[in-house]
Amino acid sequence: IPNEKFKYYQGIGQWLRRLGNMITAILGPIFFGIDEKLPFVFFGAIVLIWSLILWVLMYMHAKRIQRNIAFNSGGGDKGESQKYNESCLARPFVPFMETSITPWHVLEQRYYALNKERLEEELISWKKASVDISVMEHRIRRIAAALEVEKDQRRALEDRIYARVASNLDDEP
Repeated sequence: IPNEKFKYYQGIGQWLRRLGNMITAILGPIFFGIDEKLPFVFFGAIVLIWSLILWVLMYMHAKRIQRNIAFNSGGGDKGESQKYNESCLARPFVPFMETSITPWHVLEQRYYALNKERLEEELISWKKASVDISVMEHRIRRIAAALEVEKDQRRALEDRIYARVASNLDDEP
């Protein structure tokens, strides 16, 4: 993830964490008043659901990395993955088995190196949008400055018109 995008998601994550703390602080005592076990069951269920969502996302990403690296390295070690696929208990962990040999960040680096053009193309819209925003901010500042100049010119013109009208009214008997 590019630095700009990481900072954006990190900020959102911190905001959500604080929101969760606040909700927990408000709802915890209320739930405890209803039943002593309710806050633990409720928030435990939320953590379980969130963990499952993260597991599915990481599983899909690990599977995509594993497939991509195996495809680009000429087939990879299919025998090892076949051995793991035979066990139904091991099936949810198959994409992660490679991390027992190679650290996750190394696999991520390989995946990025093999798919650099495609990933850069996907992220170009984010980079382009951030460049467009800075260009738009610059243009807005220029337009605001031009509006201030025009406002000052309009006020000066109005003052001259009012002065002329006042002098014409003073000249009339």
